[in-house]
Amino acid sequence: MALSAHLRLKNSLKLSPNIEQSVNLLKSNEIEIELLINDFLSKNPYLQLDDSEKFNLNYSASVIENNEENISENNIYGFSLKDYLLNNLFDLGLDYEDEVLARLIIDYIDDNGYLKEDYDFFITELALDSDTANKKIKNLILKLNTISSPGIGARNLKECLIFQLDQFIRNQVALDSKKIIENHLADLANKNFKKIAKNINLPPDHIIKCNEFIVSLNPKPGLAYLSSDTSQFITPDIIIKNNGSKFDISLKNNYDSLKLFNLKKDEVDDKDLYNQAKWFIKNLNYRKINIIRVVNCIFSHHKEFLNKNILKSSLNIKTIAKELEIHESTVSRIVNNKFIETPHGIFELKYFFVNEVNNTSNKAILDKIKAIIRHEDKAKPLSDSQILLTLGKENITISRRTVAKYREQLEILSASKRKKGT
Repeated sequence: MALSAHLRLKNSLKLSPNIEQSVNLLKSNEIEIELLINDFLSKNPYLQLDDSEKFNLNYSASVIENNEENISENNIYGFSLKDYLLNNLFDLGLDYEDEVLARLIIDYIDDNGYLKEDYDFFITELALDSDTANKKIKNLILKLNTISSPGIGARNLKECLIFQLDQFIRNQVALDSKKIIENHLADLANKNFKKIAKNINLPPDHIIKCNEFIVSLNPKPGLAYLSSDTSQFITPDIIIKNNGSKFDISLKNNYDSLKLFNLKKDEVDDKDLYNQAKWFIKNLNYRKINIIRVVNCIFSHHKEFLNKNILKSSLNIKTIAKELEIHESTVSRIVNNKFIETPHGIFELKYFFVNEVNNTSNKAILDKIKAIIRHEDKAKPLSDSQILLTLGKENITISRRTVAKYREQLEILSASKRKKGT
């Protein structure tokens, strides 16, 4: 009996399909929403897209008054490769130590997408276990490939091409291309196809196919992120514009062009599909209304950012949830994985929230850095990255560059210059 009651309770706690869909839509970004809509359109005959209306109709609300006459014009800055990687790092779900290492790796990736330092540099910088560090670093770089472009973080051209070929594990041409790159890259560059064919025992025609496949790869994958057209990589979900006396908030796409077919009751052949279509539109409306409400509330706290590009007041998810009388998880789903286009550039919505884990004052952090360095081994002084790891164990989350800046404020030399006897 007890087991039966437990199973009934477990089943009752399961989200209904309509509620689950609402949750998924709420946490989805602009690109994911379009994919979901296209998928739904292909499966549900009762939902139609009015071709006379495109997906660029905005659902908007006029909100915060503009008290500044000379606000800057819309200026959307292109995200660099490093910005892109850092903005998406959260999706990898790394623990703190791996995140510190990943951020350090990103710091040393150049505009072409190549790693400027060998793995030994990172091992020394973070005092990693040399037996496992090489594998850890490579695995992290491969994870970075999953949130960017294959080939990012490679140390050389050969490795860059191999990272890209590893995406095609069931393609025989790709597998043979990998063998060629690993062992015959110079011959490939000189188009010595017959020599390669003889060495790896494959027909010359097949080697030519492999060459065509290799030529289609990107030798400098990072360059794609240098474009000033941010929309290639960051599609804002929300837009906030200066409209003279006020700022208008709108969703990039409204999706009002999605409609139910106008049918009478007796014309509906499949009631389940018809109800699914009705719920889908209802959930989309719920999504856009709540996104606008949350963003409106965020910028009621950050008026100075809109007027002067100054982010002063601290803000957390709990405050927004309380003011709007909605659950914190709803705010969190809206904020995560979404970008907003503002008069000062494109930002993640998370940018406008204080890091609630890291609420330690600057003075306290300075004191901790001073104490860490005071107690270090003078023969093996700690690098800024190692100091960062130590701070992380005390739930202080800052960047390596901030550690360096604070160290310089304390007039403390770098690790190499602090080493005893130098």
